[in-house]
Order: sequence, then C-alpha cells, then structure tokens
Amino acid sequence: MIKLFFVIASAVSFISCSIKFEEISLYDEYKKPLPSSIRQMNIFSDSEGTLWNSLSNCGKFKITQETSYKGSSSIKLSWNKSKDCEWIGFGNSFNNWQPINLNKILNRKAISFFVRTQKDKVAGLPFVLALEDFSGGGSYLFVDCKKYLKGLNIDTNWKQVIVPLWDFPIGNEVENDDLDLFSIKQLKFQLEGAGSFFIDEIELIDFDKSKLKSFQRDVELLKPTGEKNQIVYRKGQFEHDSWGHSLKLCQDLSEFKDSSDKIMISWDFSNPECNNPTWGINWNDWYPINFRGLEKNSALYLKVFIDKNASFKIKIEDFKGHYSEALIPNQQANSWQEIQIPLSTFKLSSNQLEIDRIKQIKFQGLENGRIIIEDIKLNSI
Repeated sequence: MIKLFFVIASAVSFISCSIKFEEISLYDEYKKPLPSSIRQMNIFSDSEGTLWNSLSNCGKFKITQETSYKGSSSIKLSWNKSKDCEWIGFGNSFNNWQPINLNKILNRKAISFFVRTQKDKVAGLPFVLALEDFSGGGSYLFVDCKKYLKGLNIDTNWKQVIVPLWDFPIGNEVENDDLDLFSIKQLKFQLEGAGSFFIDEIELIDFDKSKLKSFQRDVELLKPTGEKNQIVYRKGQFEHDSWGHSLKLCQDLSEFKDSSDKIMISWDFSNPECNNPTWGINWNDWYPINFRGLEKNSALYLKVFIDKNASFKIKIEDFKGHYSEALIPNQQANSWQEIQIPLSTFKLSSNQLEIDRIKQIKFQGLENGRIIIEDIKLNSI
C-alpha cells in the first residue's frame, strides 16, 4: 500500500505551534496470490465443475453419462486437427483456481487419468500435457503410451495412464516456457492429430520411484513372451532369410547339399584380404522377433564344423541398432561341434535391446577360414 502524509496545522499561536501527520491511502498495491495447500486432488471426477474446453470447429467435447470408469459421467471427446485449427484442448485447475506449489511434491505425485476409445483399438494418445502457471508460463510433455499406459494398447476397456510430475522437462529451456513451479494454475490437455476417446478421473495421485518400478513390472507382465523353441536357420529359405551371400569378393556364403543330401550353410572367408566378413539372418520374414521372457531359460544352439584357423562371433541386434555379442569358442577344430550359448550371456536387457523387436542374428568372421553350419536354433534350457 502506498501512503502520503498531509501536514495539518492543529494549533497555531504566537508562543508555539504543533503539527500533526495523517496517513491517507491512495491505492492498493497488487499482491501475487500465495500458493496454498491442495485441498482437492481431482481435476475431473463425475461433474464438469470449472472444466473448460476450446475446440472451435475442430471437434466435440461434452460431459456424458454413456459410460464412466467411476461414478456416472465421463468426458466424451473427438477431434480432427486440420491445418485450419490452431490450439485446441481443454483444462482445469488443480485447486479451485488457487495457486499451488508443485515444487514441494514434484517427486512424489503423478497425474493419473483413465481413458478408452469410443470404438476400435489404437496404440497411442495424441495428447500433450501442459502445466501452466499464473503468468502464462508452461511445461509440456507428450503422453508416450509406451511409458505411461498401464496396458499394451487403448481399446473400449478403461485403461489407466500415469504421468509422474518429475518427467515434465522443468528447467529445459526448449520444452519449458519459464514455468513458475511455486504458483501453478492448471493442467491443460493439448490435442494433436485426431482421435475419439472417453476420459475419466483426472487427478493427482501419490506416486514415487518405488511405485514406478511396480507399475513398470505390472506392464511388463502384460506383454507377450517369445516362443521358447525357434528354428533360426530354415533350410531351403536361406537366401530369403539372410543377407551377405552376394559379397563374393570377400566371402562365399551359400547353401549346399552334402553327400547324404543334408542341406547346410557354407561360409568361406578364407581369403586373407577379407577383413570383415559379415552376414545376418532373420527367421520371421524380416519382421520383429520376440525374445521377451527367454533370457533366463533359453540358449542359442549351433551345430558347426570349424576349420582349424577360423573363428567368429555372434551379435544379436534389434531394429534400433542396439546389439550384444558373444565370441564362439573353437574347441574342436576340423570336427563337428554342438555349441550352446545361454541368452543370458548376451545381456540383452542391460545392453538396452528392445527384446520384443529383435531384428537379426549377425555372424562376423575374425580369423580367416571356412565354417559349415548345419543347425541354428533357440532352445529351452
């Protein structure tokens, strides 16, 4: 408050005088509202309240009683964001439009909501969540269903989405627009692309790193495991399943029949000028191969004939280029060997391979020579 002092002569005489000062207010100074404790955790639950939306002509938004995860109503939402649509979305306050301090709870809270499609099945949500403060600053995070969905896809059954507050890029100059964590105003859902969903029970929940690990384990258990026994080398389909057999200058890679009509692979890289003989094989028509659940109880089995000089290693590679490798021992030169390498030797998970999206097994020659391969399999152990 700004105050002026006016001088008032209260008494004047020939002998003495006294002066009195009186305070008068001209105007009130604006004070930024202080953060308050969160009295309610719900952003949407069973009634519209102060929920707002801005979809213009790009979509439809309403509170419906057609279906709900809890209570009697939910948000029914459909949109198609064409080039003529600018910002579209909806939002609400965390705390009846009173500022709250998220800094105190950043590492122990998460945004939770339940979602389902109006029909069909989809793999993702075209949502961007935004934390906004009272000055218009914000922090933005794409809702990646691979990280935040308690499920494998979104269909007509209700699924929970949990987004930890600590995942928001607070302090990132590109993704964070000067957000004031001490004075958060609201949560906004920014809509991209197109979609049609029901949404219910948007709220802040207790969530920490230990609960995140439990959440991730639950999701992992929902994912399908790979087949325990798989034929890697499919006889008669080698040219379709593999690459590297046309590199004649460096190696000679081909199928052949032996004297007893057994079909095998001949890999000849005996040329001393061949310094990086390599080939790869995929036994699922070059679609991803699932190794999930196989690391602890499966092994790669090979039946090979290795000449006395040859040596090689094997790499398991996913579609992102991550790989793990193992050296193949040559214990019985110039004779047939049965080699079994536990998948745990490759340490696929610790090397960050996407174990349900394995691309190929690669063979890389080290010491020059010739190798004959009769079988390549995945076996249970």
